Amino acid sequence: MDIDAFVRLIDHDGLSAPGVEAVSAFEAANGLILPDDYKAFLAATPGGRLSKQVNFSLCGDEVGNEYLGRVAGLRDDPSYSLEQRVATAEEKAIPEGLLSIMTDKGGNPIAISVRPDRFGEIFFLDHEVSDEGRATIEAAEGDDWGYAIPFASSFTEMVAGFKEED
Repeated sequence: MDIDAFVRLIDHDGLSAPGVEAVSAFEAANGLILPDDYKAFLAATPGGRLSKQVNFSLCGDEVGNEYLGRVAGLRDDPSYSLEQRVATAEEKAIPEGLLSIMTDKGGNPIAISVRPDRFGEIFFLDHEVSDEGRATIEAAEGDDWGYAIPFASSFTEMVAGFKEED
């Protein structure tokens, strides 16, 4: 799937796309720099639920066994608000340098790295093992913890692995 097809699957609840200016304002307000592909996505959708089932695989299998749930965006609704996710990152034990951008159906966050040395990498965060508090990406993905599972090298690569179900 490409990013445009993914945007079309998001139920925007009648909200307009935020646009480039809103994305720039979000970055400035939160002291973030986001990858270009993700910025383009954020400008095109306010986030929301998906209108169809979208599955993906963490292990590279042809058939995915995970399903997307909520997609965060630039909107006020706390369930979908990217601003809310920034504000609660520590409380939700999101590793330092990651921004939670969506969740799977089970509530596991999917996050993008905003750290310069890991810029744009995508991680699946298994909330079943997140009781260690907030950590670095390296600690969270290490063998001792295994909370942060490397998912894709970029937002575009992650979306390319999404499959729409009939």
